[in-house]
Amino acid sequence: MVKNKEAIISKPLQQRIVTASLLIPVVILAIYLLPLFYFFLVGCVIAALAAWEWCTLAHFKTLLVKIFYIFLILVACALSWALPFELFVLMGFILWIALFIALYRYPKDNDRWKKFASLRGIVGLLMLVAFLASLMVLKKASAGYVLVLLATVWIMDSAAYFAGQKWGKTPLATHISPKKTREGLIAALIGVAVLSLPLVLWVPPYKNASLGWFCLILITAVVSVLGDLVESMAKRIYHIKDSGHLLPGHGGILDRLDSLFAASVCFAFGQMLLS
Repeated sequence: MVKNKEAIISKPLQQRIVTASLLIPVVILAIYLLPLFYFFLVGCVIAALAAWEWCTLAHFKTLLVKIFYIFLILVACALSWALPFELFVLMGFILWIALFIALYRYPKDNDRWKKFASLRGIVGLLMLVAFLASLMVLKKASAGYVLVLLATVWIMDSAAYFAGQKWGKTPLATHISPKKTREGLIAALIGVAVLSLPLVLWVPPYKNASLGWFCLILITAVVSVLGDLVESMAKRIYHIKDSGHLLPGHGGILDRLDSLFAASVCFAFGQMLLS
């Protein structure tokens, strides 16, 4: 029992809790208080920081190339502001389907994935712009949508971690992330389902389409795990442990947001359909 308690309150976990405790209130305030344009600017900053870390996965080594890549990301973000955000959400939806197929085929198609990785700069650009566009689609509709998206991912991530620690036995993806377990995934989905029921039954505008929103939240929860696995796959291919060290206990921006990149596109696409 003592060993288990020590594992639960390990130093990395303490750092994660402290970092999350500081960031979550700031994020919630930003969601509800920032006007749309300033919310967009904050999203651009996050995309630029994530792009810097993506340069590591893309093997962009020189400073000039990294700066140019970040510039391209910001230009694409600016273009998303000028065009309908829904267009970029659709592009992101197609991209993530392709990435999930690659995830399913790993490691059988590892060599093919490495050849495809020559396009990793484009993949990163589309992924980050689709993420920003998805947040904007949700924010324009209602700040509550953004909060529900974040809450779904946070609950899924935390519940899967703690449930996996306690009951996890069967690896979810042995070749990609051995620490993730099926038991943790199932327990986390149950947790998301239970906590989302009051939302879809009583909170407007969700209660007007209860079954649809309930299914979308569960699908988004599963997609968030797949998004995490996609980044883990990319890091395994290129033998990289962490994408960065900006957030204590979490690694880099990509390590913290990998689940959200996929989940945001899924949730925004579903919101567009349900609306």
